[in-house]
Amino acid sequence: MKILTCIKQSNDSSDISRFDAHALEEAISIKQELENQKIDLVDLDVVTIGTSESSQILKRAFGMGADNGYHIVCKKKYASSYETASRLAVIAQKASYDLILTGIMSQDMMAGETGPMLAEIMGLPCVTGAVRTNLTLSSYSIEVEQEMENGFRNCLDITLPAVLTIQAGINTPGYPTLSRMLAAGKKKIHTIRESDLSCKNSDPVQIRQTYVSLENPQKTRNSQVLQGTITDKARHLLTVLQEKALI
Repeated sequence: MKILTCIKQSNDSSDISRFDAHALEEAISIKQELENQKIDLVDLDVVTIGTSESSQILKRAFGMGADNGYHIVCKKKYASSYETASRLAVIAQKASYDLILTGIMSQDMMAGETGPMLAEIMGLPCVTGAVRTNLTLSSYSIEVEQEMENGFRNCLDITLPAVLTIQAGINTPGYPTLSRMLAAGKKKIHTIRESDLSCKNSDPVQIRQTYVSLENPQKTRNSQVLQGTITDKARHLLTVLQEKALI
């Protein structure tokens, strides 16, 4: 049984993006459950894309229970969801992974696109917003509860291999243990240059979006204090709202 979890660095810290941390914890839980069933050869790999500093989160993942780590070195400040999914697909296609987990979205862009795009590129079924999983090896499938709107849940039985995007709240990510952190230093991180990547059928990764610029929104303080009696303030407020076509 081979499991791959895609993780991302949280800003410039050594922490894993909180949504991806839930995905990694779920992968660890699945691995432990299989090992408790005396199932051998359960491998949990993690992969990340980013600058050289991003390798820190792979070591943290080792401390949580991951077995192997892949670091795709990318110097770009921004990469589209399609570019990210394409690069992840290269790693995922090199091994026959039974299950691929990602966070429901990244902590910075919050697009929620990478997981579904990865599944589409690989031609695998995908369930987004998973809040419960139950793996059944006898039927080579996984039961998934998917969070829907208005408190509803969709119950699905998915044949493996598959891609799941994990919703926050499905679990509580654990902390790396001291023994695992000490062992993490002996584990090898496989570093992959961006130039070495190729998509399915050996085609180069296609860039469909171009990064122009990225900036924080400017703070503006455009306020107006209403004066007079309560009646005067109400009439003035009504006029302002009508002028702005809000009512």
